[in-house]
Amino acid sequence: MKKSSLLIAGASLLVFTPLAESFEDSGPQTCSLETLHGTMVYATIASNHGVQWSESGQESYDGKGHMKYYELLSYGGVPQTYVGTGTYTITANCIATVTYDVGIAPWVYFVSADGEHYYWNNNQNTGVLGAGRADRVSKALLVP
Repeated sequence: MKKSSLLIAGASLLVFTPLAESFEDSGPQTCSLETLHGTMVYATIASNHGVQWSESGQESYDGKGHMKYYELLSYGGVPQTYVGTGTYTITANCIATVTYDVGIAPWVYFVSADGEHYYWNNNQNTGVLGAGRADRVSKALLVP
C-alpha cells in the first residue's frame, strides 16, 4: 500500500510540474512610455446609427510620450486621409491614455506588457460603435 501511494505521488509530481512551469513568463511584467516605442497598425469597421465605415492607420510612438499618426477613413467612396500628432501616457499596469491633436477626449488602450499590441474600444461617447486591436509592425518610427 505504501509503495503504490509513493508511486501515485511521484506520478502526480511529474504531471503538475510542467503545468506550473508553463505559467511562468520571462517577458516584461510592467509597462512604461518605452513599451509602445515603434509603429503600430490597425484596421476596423465602425458604425454610427446604422452608417458604417472602415478605417485603418499607422501610429508611431517615440517611447517618450509623443506620437504621430496616419489614418485612412472610407464611407465606401473616396477615402479621407488624416495625419497628425498626439501625446500618450502609460501606467505600470499597461493602460495607455492617448490624446490626439484634434481636440477629442483621450482614448484608452490596453497594452500588452511586451508592447507588441494593444486593444481599444471607442470611449468617445459619440454614439459610434467600434473596437479593435493594433499590432506593432516595426520598432522604427514609420510615420513621417
